[in-house]
Amino acid sequence: MALYFVVHTPRHHDDEAVLPPSRLLELAKASLDDARGVSWLKTWSPDLHDDRIFTLWEAASADQIRRALEEFNFLNDMDAVTFSVREWGPSDVLAEYA
Repeated sequence: MALYFVVHTPRHHDDEAVLPPSRLLELAKASLDDARGVSWLKTWSPDLHDDRIFTLWEAASADQIRRALEEFNFLNDMDAVTFSVREWGPSDVLAEYA
């Protein structure tokens, strides 16, 4: 499993299309099911002046995350860009030079 960082940017609709709401509760429950192979781990919302949302996922591929976002209606009103990431910090750097 790899870590993925996703940037969710609101999509502005010109029409009055009625879209199904996102299913946040169901996504949360599904993320705790290890058998699914894809898990939403965390979310960050910057501030009132930035409508983007940032999420951290664990999955075998970015495609698994896109399918989960589609399944739970998170692509109805937001675009999502997924990046594979590796978590590291000062202690990791210091360990390399020890």
